[in-house]
Amino acid sequence: MQEVYEKAHHLARAIEESDENRRYLAARAAVMGDDAAVEMIQDFRHKQLEYHARQLGGENLKDEDREALARLRETLEMHPEVREFLDSEVRLVQMITDVQSILADSVSLELEESPGEE
Repeated sequence: MQEVYEKAHHLARAIEESDENRRYLAARAAVMGDDAAVEMIQDFRHKQLEYHARQLGGENLKDEDREALARLRETLEMHPEVREFLDSEVRLVQMITDVQSILADSVSLELEESPGEE
């Protein structure tokens, strides 16, 4: 089992040293120096979470809600540093999600149907 942990630490270092993480850290540093940009990003994330929670609660979002979120995203993307931050964050999260999927697939982390269930 120790070998698994050692390889996990090796994987963590590889992710830490990846271009995706380096770009994310550089973009985050650039954004953190701009209070207005940080506030805009926080507002965008708050709206995303609010809308997501409403959807999980069974509520259908109105077109106005979707349009408001799209307009906020467009406003954010007008700022090159913010756009780079959001894009680099998506790439890093996607890489980590892909790794997680690879690991889950390798050990078949799915519930099998019980006999008689279909």
